[in-house]
Parts: sequence; C-alpha cells; structure tokens
Amino acid sequence: METAVDADLLRERLPPAPGEWIRTDDKTGTVEYRLPDDDTPCTAGKLTLRPDVLGEGAVRLDRTVRCQSVGTDRFDSVDAAVRVVDRELSQSLDAADDAT
Repeated sequence: METAVDADLLRERLPPAPGEWIRTDDKTGTVEYRLPDDDTPCTAGKLTLRPDVLGEGAVRLDRTVRCQSVGTDRFDSVDAAVRVVDRELSQSLDAADDAT
C-alpha cells in the first residue's frame, strides 16, 4: 500500500515517550503514545500518529482522552507533526507537575 509518508521516517522522527507515557510502534508506521490511568479501563490520554492514506496530508494525528475521541489533525510534513507531538507531550507533563 502506498502511504503519504515513509513509515520508517515517521517512526524514526517522533520523540521517545516522556514521563509516564508509553510509546508503541508497528510496521505500518502507526505510533501510539498512551498515558495510563488507574481510574478507568481506558487510557488517560492517547495520541495516535500514522501515515495519512485517506486524506491529503502526510501524517494523521488522532487524540483520545479517556475513551472518547477529541479530534483529528492532518499535517503536511513529518516535521509539523513532530512539533505538535512534542508540544502536547510536554504540556501533559507540565500539567502533571502543576498538580503535584
């Protein structure tokens, strides 16, 4: 299957999981960041990135909080997706630090 962006490039460029986040990668280029939550069977938060094969972008980002989708964005480049992922992961760590 032809993808909008090289799956290996996407996996390589995305950051490691910070703090309590867990990162998983698969051979299709999908990368998931999950933030566990002891209070729900769902994750507290999840970012799922994959090559965008259905839209016109290069990378698709799906956001989930608890068990609900909270939006999808598409990016024209891996660099743009990486910047957003870095920002969102950092913001979640900052919010956790503020809560403690």
